[in-house]
Parts: sequence; structure tokens; C-alpha cells
Amino acid sequence: MSVAALIVAGGSSKRFVSSIPKQFHVIDDDVVINHSIKKFVNNKKISKLIIAIQKKSYKKYSRLIFKHKKIIIVNGGQTRALSVLNGLKKAKKLKINKILIHDAARPFFSSDLINLEIKHLKKFDAVIPCVTSTDTVVSNNKIIPREKVKNIQTPQGFDFKTIFKLHSLNKNKNVSDDSTLFFNNEINVKIIKGNILNKKITFADDLKNIKDKLYGIGYDIHEMIPGRKLFVGGIYIPSKMGPVGHSDGDSLLHALIDSLLGAAKKGDIGTLFPNNLKFKNIQSTKLLITTIKILKQNKMKIDSIDLNIILQSPNLSKYKEKIQNNLAKICGMDKTKINIKAKTTDRLGIIGKNKALACEVISVLKYEH
Repeated sequence: MSVAALIVAGGSSKRFVSSIPKQFHVIDDDVVINHSIKKFVNNKKISKLIIAIQKKSYKKYSRLIFKHKKIIIVNGGQTRALSVLNGLKKAKKLKINKILIHDAARPFFSSDLINLEIKHLKKFDAVIPCVTSTDTVVSNNKIIPREKVKNIQTPQGFDFKTIFKLHSLNKNKNVSDDSTLFFNNEINVKIIKGNILNKKITFADDLKNIKDKLYGIGYDIHEMIPGRKLFVGGIYIPSKMGPVGHSDGDSLLHALIDSLLGAAKKGDIGTLFPNNLKFKNIQSTKLLITTIKILKQNKMKIDSIDLNIILQSPNLSKYKEKIQNNLAKICGMDKTKINIKAKTTDRLGIIGKNKALACEVISVLKYEH
């Protein structure tokens, strides 16, 4: 089964009221359209990604658009329906079987939704994600029960031959949703559960309402004594001295965990992992893995981490990259988003006398979309 995706990005954003189309405004350190593009091109089941965009917009904003060998650019039409038709005509030449059609201004869909729709397309000609309305709905001065009202989202999955035929025969070039053609022609549609976070950016205030990043600070200090193993960021460091602790005494991971829990407003390491037999001598990497799971359960992910390791001896310069790689692996993030600094106190205080190790961490979280 050959599957392609089509992103419709030809709109002028009249309701958004901005000289810059909404798909080229920045959220979470990237322009809106790129969040969708990356999810499609990173999916191995998607063979090609077609983007329908006005020539003027592409010429002006092409430098901002993520580049990938899967991407094909086509000219957008005067209406959304015409843009879709232009994209479908290009897709026909690719001889694909199924296609996902998506609005560029809806960047918060999950990658799992792509896989779910492709799975259902093996049996159905149209797969549409919907969510139940959370607001009271009124029509003709009568309240309609919320559970009977569905809000349609994108991406939507279609059998290519069917959707191409419907768009080719469609006389209403102002149709704003592809599934409408199926409903109007009484063709069966598979409704699947969408996600309330998968919102479309329509007005300028929609960008203002996107949740900000979350920040957390962590600090940890351990006494150093002879005979204890030294672990920093989950990496064993040969040393005559090691930290005293209920667990393995990995001060860096303890500070990191506290910073993550602080940013997520989930308490602290002592509350989550108390000094009892269950956690006696436990590897701190296991505690971090549990913390990452808590973030995922709350739809959060790590955006960046800045870490200070304050230790007189041994010198950590040749271990910083190993620590960085290990943290990136555990946290499931790009290692370039992790900054590690190793400091001494110029032999001042208990750290300078090599009697203690301290670590400071600032973490930045953001909500998953």
C-alpha cells in the first residue's frame, strides 16, 4: 500500500489578521507548517509529502520551510478545495493508493494519528478524526446535546481513487473539509477519536493561548568519601572518592530529576523516591526513567537542559560528551539540547577539599502536541 500526504497551505489567513500567513508564524521554536511537515516526512509509511501553497507565498517564505527529499511543492488554488485538487492531480502521477490530507494551520496532531489512519485505510475509504464538543451547542434556539455534536479534525485519510473522483466532480469549490464530499454523497466514513489538543490556528489569539514553556531548577549535594563509586549522569567515573547516598549518589541525576519535577509541578525527588528499602542502592538512571514516564503521562517533553557539575577532582573534561550522550538517550532528546559545564571551586570550601560534589540543573519543558 503506497501512502502519500498532502498539506494544504494556500490560505491567505484573512481571519488571522496578519501580514504574515499563520502557517509561517513561530511556535515552539519553529514555524507552524514545519511541525506538520516533520511529522509526515519522519513517518516511514509516508512515501511522498505534497504541499499546496501559493507561488507568492512560497517565493517569500520558502527559506523557512523544512526541506526533505519526500517533499513536492504544487501551486495552491484560490480556495482550499482547488488547492486540494491541485495536490491530488500531482499525487495521481505518483500512483499512490491512499492519501492523508491535512491543514497547515493544525500543527498539534500526534504522530500516532498518522499510523492509526493508515491502519484503518486498509478497510475503509475515509478515516476522519473527531472530538465531542466541549461547549453547549445551540441551533434554531434549541440546545443540541453535546454528545451528538462532533468537531472534525485533520489529517484525514482517504482511498485515493475515491477522493480524487469526488474532488474532480465537486462543483462547490468553497467546500472547506474533504470529508464533506463523502457525507454529501452518502459514502461510509470511519470516525475515529481525535485529540482535543489538535486545534486549528484560526485567529491571532489562538497563538497567544498556546501554553508557554515550563521551567524548573534542581540542586543536589553529596558528601564524598573513600571507597564509594562515582557516577555522574549515569556514567561511571574512576575516582578514589565517591558520594554517600541512599541510592548510588548520582548528584547530577538527582538535580536533574528535581528540576524536571519542579517544571512539571510534580513535587520533588525525596517525595517521589523516599529513603526506604525499595530505593536502597538503586541506580539513579532508573529514577530518571520513571520521571520521564511521568512527564509523558502528563503530555510533557523536555525542550532543553543546562547542567553544572561542581567537583574538584577528578577532571571531567573527557567524560562530558559521554554524559551528554547518555542523558540524551534516557530523555529521548537531541543531545544538542543538553549543555554540560564542569566546574571546580579553586580548592575553596568542602567541594574544593574534595569532600563533596554538587550539581545544579535548569530544565525547560514544553507540552507535547
